[in-house]
Amino acid sequence: MIEQVLKSYLEHICGAKAVGENVLMSTRTTLKIGGPARFFVSAVSKEILLKLINALNYINYPYRIIGGGSNLLVSDSGYNGVLIKPTFREIVENSNFIYADAGATLAAVTKFARERSLSGLEFVAGIPGSVGGAVFMNAGAYGGQLSDIITMVDILQGGEIKSIDASACRFAYRTSCFQKNRKQIITGVYFFLKSGNKEDIEKRESEILTFRREGSVKKPNAGSIFRNPVINGITVSAGKLIDDIGLKGIRIGGAAISLRHAGKIVNLGGATARDVKALIRLIRKRVSAVYDIDLKTEIEIL
Repeated sequence: MIEQVLKSYLEHICGAKAVGENVLMSTRTTLKIGGPARFFVSAVSKEILLKLINALNYINYPYRIIGGGSNLLVSDSGYNGVLIKPTFREIVENSNFIYADAGATLAAVTKFARERSLSGLEFVAGIPGSVGGAVFMNAGAYGGQLSDIITMVDILQGGEIKSIDASACRFAYRTSCFQKNRKQIITGVYFFLKSGNKEDIEKRESEILTFRREGSVKKPNAGSIFRNPVINGITVSAGKLIDDIGLKGIRIGGAAISLRHAGKIVNLGGATARDVKALIRLIRKRVSAVYDIDLKTEIEIL
């Protein structure tokens, strides 16, 4: 009975078209894996998101916020609750500052900055996913990370939306406070960029996109599975460690370690979350045995 009432309420808040029942997450993630979410909801505004969270907290019904699904592994049994995807996407410029809603794509923000000759976001060129998800993970590449250019983050907490300073986010390599405190929900981000030359920005982004294409993986994947470990103060590529011990191409079920990039696991067709988790355990065990290093996962596992 509660789920029938909940469905009606979700549709009342968000509109019937924004609410899905038993949505296969294999259709919502880049890895193409995942069982059904009991409810999958698109929140098209902050006001709707606020109402949703308040209602779900009030009835103590499980929910999670997801981004673009590019760094996500969902269980084969799915998620017995409400998965909420913010889809508000406003991007605003104010001098050297850019504000971006959580639902905006990194590609859209990068383009917005480039067109205004604002430099600092070039390193995210080609990274899929949403702003909210990228901030959650403190995404980075080619020597940069989002925390380098974030000044404030808007969050939904305690029934209201407020701004917090970047220093309160406890950003570190591929992590933030939001990973530990799920009650803080990212709704928007403020970036501080430098005035630059549009042609220089385009050139740098083009170079990065070329690098990405050269190492790109065509099969469905969730990006890098592991965080690069730090050994004696030096950051070492997790993919290289995996490659050096001969694990490229190793397969369990429909999942395999990519032949092009050992740091990625690909779906060869029909892969399950169980297959991927088994590969992750195998990789961690082998790397630990050879290097005495405990690899930490970078992807979000639901």
